[in-house]
Formats: sequence, structure tokens, C-alpha cells
Amino acid sequence: MSTRGLLIAAGLLLLMLGALSFLQKRTPGTDRGERESKRVTMLPVRDAERIELKTAKGSFSFRKPKDGDWQLLKPVETGADATAVGQLLSEVQFVEKMQAFPQEARTEANLQTFGLGQPTRTLAVATPGGELSVEIGRETPIPGGVYAKVKQPQVGEQLFVVQKQLAEAMDKDLNAWREKRVFPLVVPEVKELWMRQGATEVEIQKTEEGAWMVRKPVEAPADPAAVHSLLGEISALRAADFVTDSEGDLALYGLTAPAQSFEVKSKATNRVLQIGLANPRDTNQVFARTADRPFVFTLSKSTLDSLGKLPERVRDRRLATFGSTSQITKIEFGGRGGEYRLEKQGEGWIAWWGGSNRVADPARVNRWLDAVLNSRANRFLATEDPAKLGFAKPRLTAVLSWTVPSTNGAAVKMETLSFGEETKDEVYVQNSAITGAMATTVALIRETPENGMGWLVRRLLPEDFGPVRGLIWSSRSQRREYRAGDDGRWRATGSEADVPESAGYATRMQDLEVIRWTGIPAKKDFAKTEVELVVEGEGGKRTAISLGRALVDGTAPIRREGGEFAGLVTRQQLDWLKRDPGLSSSPASTDSSGR
Repeated sequence: MSTRGLLIAAGLLLLMLGALSFLQKRTPGTDRGERESKRVTMLPVRDAERIELKTAKGSFSFRKPKDGDWQLLKPVETGADATAVGQLLSEVQFVEKMQAFPQEARTEANLQTFGLGQPTRTLAVATPGGELSVEIGRETPIPGGVYAKVKQPQVGEQLFVVQKQLAEAMDKDLNAWREKRVFPLVVPEVKELWMRQGATEVEIQKTEEGAWMVRKPVEAPADPAAVHSLLGEISALRAADFVTDSEGDLALYGLTAPAQSFEVKSKATNRVLQIGLANPRDTNQVFARTADRPFVFTLSKSTLDSLGKLPERVRDRRLATFGSTSQITKIEFGGRGGEYRLEKQGEGWIAWWGGSNRVADPARVNRWLDAVLNSRANRFLATEDPAKLGFAKPRLTAVLSWTVPSTNGAAVKMETLSFGEETKDEVYVQNSAITGAMATTVALIRETPENGMGWLVRRLLPEDFGPVRGLIWSSRSQRREYRAGDDGRWRATGSEADVPESAGYATRMQDLEVIRWTGIPAKKDFAKTEVELVVEGEGGKRTAISLGRALVDGTAPIRREGGEFAGLVTRQQLDWLKRDPGLSSSPASTDSSGR
């Protein structure tokens, strides 16, 4: 055969295969068509709005309101289990016939033989396409099938052998068909939650602004995420068993005087869940009921344990209530170190004390505000005896002020943090805007300066001093001079040899920070100095620094000529300052600030 003939034959073959594939997709003989041809009904069963079911386990009536959930109307009126109802409708929708009988087989004798004269199960489903009626008879000799009589619009009455799982989906008792969630809530619509347990009463309320507040047993902000989680747990409570569908003698269940109750108020409803005695047949369960329904059911004790700890669970654990550090405009301190204040000016802060002011370190102030904003209570404390916790005479108070929008433009809000006694790991704190006291990590109080000097910039050299270009170092009888040339290389005076070690010393000197300022330099601290240092900068800048003898704790006093305050350096800083800059090395573990 020629090449042209082969190409023509191949083209015809491809054309035939494509046509066959198309016909398979369009012909009811394909897999999908075969599956649909086996289905008992093509009615939209899963869109049903009414179900009537009768089995050996009872007669049940279901209704689905428009845009609502399935409801069980008989034998009791309550919510229906959406999963169980959905499973039943899916089985009906997709059940396949294993055998279809001709019309002439629909005789009275056959109906009796198939168990359809007195069916064991009957089902009526009202769908948008009409009503479907299914009657189930005996199981077939061949395992996996049951006899069924089906009646539906446009088709009429038919006899089938259908898959047995349809009958199994019908065979549920009342407990299986009814809604197990006993206290379903629409969480976003909840406005208020009450819990009563013995003498304890807890009230949690949503404000008009949408914030959650604990009103009882203390007045404190609530954590919205914790409240939503709690409401979700209440809404998810499921009955382990239904004990009775009539109130009867509630005293038998401990429900005339419930041990615990939850009341939830929303926009349109007010519902109450009551918890009674433990179930004597299963001590891991308790009897319960909702006040608007006659049913008594049991709940697992474990699902209620966390709900009994409402105040601890939902309280906002923040120490302060302001929303952002950028809001704060003033902080007033008082305590053992005296009274002083910080005021915000633009992006900076000014520290005021003793009738004068100094520039505060904005980074330090913002770090402290971040620490306050991010601090959380480890636990909440009773305050029956404030003196015992150190609040009768706090070691430190901080009054934070900020502005908020109001009808008159802006309003000033304030809250006071009072720091009481401290332990090894915790410090006790009170917030004037929150009832009660809290214990938080002790690091917060230890990072809070007791006086205004603690907020000043700790850098020893002036901020505008610039890079260090020369060092004149004196210690006892030794004196050394080192300077950086125009080429940036450091040399000792009178020598052409490079001294790179002095460059490292200069860099540490340039960034040197005291661990804290101690106040006006005392003559006794500098009567005998360890080091006298003249630091030279660009443009003729020059300043002298004196380093005093080490104190008992290993720190040493230091002052800069013209500086207002003396400060302290660490033992590590003292060690490298005492070294000859031309011989010093830079320990990997020590930086210029001594950290």
C-alpha cells in the first residue's frame, strides 16, 4: 500500500474512534447512563420538605421550613438530626434496583410472599417534583436485597428488589432521629450569658460597641475570642441519652433546684440550660434540661467541667486596656523613687521631675509600653486584703493617659497600674479600670525605672558627637595617645605602625552605654580614678571621661565632662576600659553596653 493510502486509512480510523467515543458519551449505555437507569427514582429527593416514616421502631414525622432546619414533629416536637435525615434522603435518592418486576407480577399473592401485604417499613417523601412512596418488605433469598413497592408521579406503582441499605437507613429509633445538640446558639447574635453555680454568679455582657465585659463576680474586660469559644462549646453540647420527654417529677433528676444553670440572651430569644444530679447508672453523666422544653436528657460531665470555670476562662488577661502604644500621651509615675512623668512630644518623649525636664529615650519608653500592652495575667487574685498583696502602699504606680473620640471631639481616658509585692517569679498588679488583682511575670516591674533618670538615653557620649577619631588614655602612671589618620588607619603618637586594636576600642567607646544613671557625680566616687580618658571627634570635638574605682558589686562609676549625671558601668565594661587601647582585645561575649 502506498504512503498516501496508509495516511488515508489512519485518518479514517481516527475519525471512527472519535465518532465511537462521541456516541458512547451521548448514549444511555455508558457508565453514567447505566447508573441512572438502575436508580429507583429521579425525583429531587434531597430537596424534600416533608417525610413520613413508619418502622418497627416507631412512627416519625419530619418537616423542613423554608430556609430552616429539619424538625421532628412526631412522636415529639424537637429538632431533627440533620445528619441522620440527610443520610436517609441520600439513600432514597441513589438507591439502585437489583431487579424490576413486570406489571403482571404485581399480584396479591406475590405481595404477600414479598412481605408487601403488611410492609415492615413505609416512607413518604414530599419533593418539589411530587410525592414518593416506598414500602419495604422481606429480605430476598439472595443476600443484600429487600423487596420494595415504589409509587411516584408519571411512573405509578412498581415492584423492585432494592439494596438492603435503604431499609437499614430507615431503621433508627427516636434518639437517632432527634437533634443531639441540646442548646444550639447563633453565636454572633448572643448578647448576654449568665452562669449560676451554688453561690457563684457569673455575668458576661456585650456592650453597645461590641466589646465583651465580665460584670460578675468582678467588673473586667472579657476576651472576645475566649467568649466565642465558650459559646461555641455550649452550642455544641450533645445529649448522651434522652431520659424522658415529659417533665414529670423533676426532683428525681435534681432539676427543681439545679446545681448549675446557663442563661443565654440573644436578639430574639432567652434560653436556660439547667444541670441536675449525676446519673446513678453512669456517674460520668449528669441529668439536664432546657427550661423551654419538657425533655430531660443526660450530658457528659467532662463537657461541663471547663464551663464551670467561666471567670478564669473568659476574662481578658491583659494588664492594660489601651489598644495601641501610639495612643499613650502621658505616663505619671509614683513610688519609692519619687514622682515624675513622661510626656509625649511629636515622636519623642520628655521626662519631667524636680521642676525641670530632660529628653527621654523614645525607644526605651516604647519598649516599656509594648511590655505593658503585651503582658498577660498568669492568674487572677482575690483582693479581700489589699495590704497582704502590697496594694495598701504600692511600690510603684503608673497612670497612663490617652485620648479617644467622643461626641465633643475627644476625651481623655486614664487607668492606673499599681504594682504590689513580688515573688521570685511574679509581681502583683492592680488596674484601676478592672476589679480584682492579677499576678504577672516579675520582669515587668524590674524593667520599670523607679525614677526619671531611668528613662534617659544611656549613651555616655553626646548623641551628636559622631565617630571617635582620637583617644588619650591615662591610668595610674601610664599615658597613651592613639589617632586615626586621613587614611582611616589608627596609629600611636610618634609611630608609623598600625594599631588596629585601638580602632576597636574607639568603636566600643563610641557606643558605650551606662547600665543606669546615678545622679549628680559624687566627689568621693572619683577621688581615685582608674582611668582618665580624653575622647576626640571630628571637627575639633573633645570630651573627658573619668572612670572611678570598682564598687562592691563589681560595677564602677563613670562620668563625662559636662554631663549632668554620673552613671555605672558593668564589670566587663570596666575591664576593657582599663586596658591600654593599643593592647585591648574585643571579647566575643562582650559588647560596648556590657550586655
